[in-house]
Amino acid sequence: MQALLANEAGGGRGHVTTLAAAARALPPGMPCLAALGRLIYADELAGLADPIVKAPLLARPRDMVHPLGLLGGATWGDVLAQIGLADPHKVARGLAFWRSLIVEHDVSLLIADFAPLAVRAALALRDEGWAIRIVTLGTGYTSPPAGLDRFPVHLPDFSRVTHAEDATCATLNQDPDLSPLPRLTALYDVDRPLATTFGFLDPYARPAHDRIPPLVPASRDLASDDGIFVYFSTAELTDPALVAALAALPQPRRGYIPSAAPEVRDRLAASGMEVLDRPASADEIAQYARLIVHAAPHGTTCLAALAGVAQFGVPQHLEQLFNARKAADAGILTHAMRGDPDLADRISAAYSDVRLTNRACDLARNLRASHPADPLAPLAHILAKEAQALT
Repeated sequence: MQALLANEAGGGRGHVTTLAAAARALPPGMPCLAALGRLIYADELAGLADPIVKAPLLARPRDMVHPLGLLGGATWGDVLAQIGLADPHKVARGLAFWRSLIVEHDVSLLIADFAPLAVRAALALRDEGWAIRIVTLGTGYTSPPAGLDRFPVHLPDFSRVTHAEDATCATLNQDPDLSPLPRLTALYDVDRPLATTFGFLDPYARPAHDRIPPLVPASRDLASDDGIFVYFSTAELTDPALVAALAALPQPRRGYIPSAAPEVRDRLAASGMEVLDRPASADEIAQYARLIVHAAPHGTTCLAALAGVAQFGVPQHLEQLFNARKAADAGILTHAMRGDPDLADRISAAYSDVRLTNRACDLARNLRASHPADPLAPLAHILAKEAQALT
């Protein structure tokens, strides 16, 4: 019995750290391997998965990526089509890779975070009688529940659907040797579609038993100092306005910006910002910051919410905009768009907003009352049950 950790898409570190958490939550002694579309964060799985191999990447074509535009689709079906599920060649290549990997390594448990073709291959093998259990992990936004007829629009002001679900489903069904999916949403009719999120960030408003708490720890104490923590893990700092704003801030600043260009790192360091060479823990962020500036990625939004740190978001794509708006509705975050020339003033205003700080601490106390001391424990319980179903 062997587990496969799979990720095909998404540029952020969070997809791989989620898989690392899943690896730690596997039943004792259960071996696992990993296949990742991008290996930039493969070190997160060091000592947890062996081997770690490169999977075919699913990503939007370059002509769809605009320097200051919000990426994403009106529905999750649109997102899947944009990253490659509407492309017959990418689908055929990906399905062949995942099918071969599952069979070659005798995989019996697939744990997928944003890996739709891995899931499609596993579903087809399961239909053929292969003994495999399929778990999809992700945020509320990226891990839809089973049983949907169609994927809904999550942001009413971004409602233009560019890819028909039936056409994308037909592409996934192009191989006559595979049992066809009845509809695109059936891609998530897996053994356990699991969202790791707080209720206020779940676009599907699932009952509690269909999600588990985010796989992030609560800091030992609530936010207690006056610094600004900065976290941008992908291409956010290609925005000159954001770099200029961070450099202009007069407050104490510390940040982790692993994908920033050397000249950006040098400029921010010269402005007085302490640039870290490793991620900061929840405790370190809470001890340093009263405000965190980020793109509103799900994991960081949840970690800061638990720590009682007020938040400022600069979303890069529609999932992050959704997170930012929900966190703003909860009173713990303010946000602005990429390229905003007033970013420095708006960040400083959030830093000085006593109501934002107080609400962040109040919500943190509420969230911490039910957050498990070991955030991996609920996932470990679920994975153990999935493994038992195979025996």
